[in-house]
Amino acid sequence: MTDDLAHMEREQLRELIGVSALITSSLDAGEIRRRAVEAATRLVGAERASLLLIDGTGERMYFEVATGDDTDILSKVRMVPGQGIAGSVVQSCAAAVVNDVQSDPRYCRELDAQTDFVTRSMIAVPLSCRGNPLGVLEVINKRNGEFDEADLALVTSLGNHIAIAVENARLYSRLRRSFVEMAVYAALFAVVFVAVGFWIISLGR
Repeated sequence: MTDDLAHMEREQLRELIGVSALITSSLDAGEIRRRAVEAATRLVGAERASLLLIDGTGERMYFEVATGDDTDILSKVRMVPGQGIAGSVVQSCAAAVVNDVQSDPRYCRELDAQTDFVTRSMIAVPLSCRGNPLGVLEVINKRNGEFDEADLALVTSLGNHIAIAVENARLYSRLRRSFVEMAVYAALFAVVFVAVGFWIISLGR
């Protein structure tokens, strides 16, 4: 039993190190998020996992990544902070471990109805960077037993990695837009500079 536990802990550490290495070595934000969410299911032995992000308006959450067979349906779903367990976690900035989802008053039955999936248990952890909420990482339905504090610690650690990746991607996107804008301004300046040069030359004639 001790050997099995040690093996499991080594595998969990390997998953976390792998995600951390991916974040530092890849600029593909989509790949980072997808692989991190997939790692979440393996880390805690969950059936599914998903990553919901807050959109640019700050008024809606959308499924950025979801494992399972319902990704097409979930990609069209929009939720508001405060809606469902995930929305409650985002709004309160407090993680939740729920081992009887069906009895939780925050449970969003409409979502399961759309996907024909039964959510029994869940861990949801908020994602934030410098105090700004980004979204929520959730793992769903523990395959064996119930979610516990050790599972919460693992998902929280992974969530911190994902939050860094999300913020890095947004910073990179803003820098890229700024670079493009600077290039446009530089090109316009060059055109104006050449035009002024020709005008000065023509005056000299």
